[in-house]
Amino acid sequence: MLESMNNGLYTVHKYYGEFLQLVPLGLLLWYALHGKTPLQRVAPVLLDIGVALGLILYLFGGAQVSVWHPVCMFAALALAHAVAKSSSRVLVYAAWSGVFALLILGIQIARGVVAL
Repeated sequence: MLESMNNGLYTVHKYYGEFLQLVPLGLLLWYALHGKTPLQRVAPVLLDIGVALGLILYLFGGAQVSVWHPVCMFAALALAHAVAKSSSRVLVYAAWSGVFALLILGIQIARGVVAL
C-alpha cells in the first residue's frame, strides 16, 4: 500500500514539476503585457505545493535524488517569495527569470541530465 502511494505521489510531483516550468514564463509574459499581475502573488504558492510534495517524498518516501535538486527548488521558492509584492519591473523580470532558470536546472538534476 505504501509503495503504491509513493509511486502515485512521485508521479504527481513529477508532472506538477513539469507544469511549474510554465508558471514563470506565464508570469513574465503577463507582466510584460499588463504590468503588475495577480499571478505574481499566486505563483509562489504554486511553487510551495511542488516543494511540499517533494519534501514529503524525500523525507517519507525514500526518494533518491541529488542534494542539489532540493537546493535549486528551495532557492527558486525563496526568490519567488522575495519578489511577490515587488513593483520594480527590473527586479520582477530578473527574479522570475532566475526562478525559471533554477526550476529548469533542478528538474534536469532530478532527471540525471545534469550531474553536480
